[in-house]
Amino acid sequence: MHSLTAMVRELRNRNGQHGLILANGGVLTYQHVVCLSTRPRRDGSAYPDRNPLPFHVTDVAVPSISARADGEAVVETYTAEFNRNGTPSKGFIVGRLISNDHRFVANTGDIKSLEQLAIGSREPIGRTGLVRGGDSGRNLFVFDEISKL
Repeated sequence: MHSLTAMVRELRNRNGQHGLILANGGVLTYQHVVCLSTRPRRDGSAYPDRNPLPFHVTDVAVPSISARADGEAVVETYTAEFNRNGTPSKGFIVGRLISNDHRFVANTGDIKSLEQLAIGSREPIGRTGLVRGGDSGRNLFVFDEISKL
């Protein structure tokens, strides 16, 4: 909600003409997007008043999900949570196993991998690492060392 109000304020203050807001919720189970603009559409038509996308997408392959993942993997997307003092506290990775192209969700398996997600000095999307099912039932992902798993 904060991002929506912040973007509207920026656009109303003439700090840009277009705004794109991406959001997720439900611990990475829902994805939302909204495009805002200070200008009418170029073709003069009205903006849609409802979602123009179909309720179910049927024209693309849906990857299989591995609840317990094991092996070399590629990061598809990620997010990091932070403590109030600005230090990273948790990392979440959505990735694909290289061996079978199955998708998985994992937590970071060590502090070094968490820091690599949170610092932002190198883009994690597309990078490879290792994922293993942990004793807690959660998948754990690391960029460098299998010994940490």
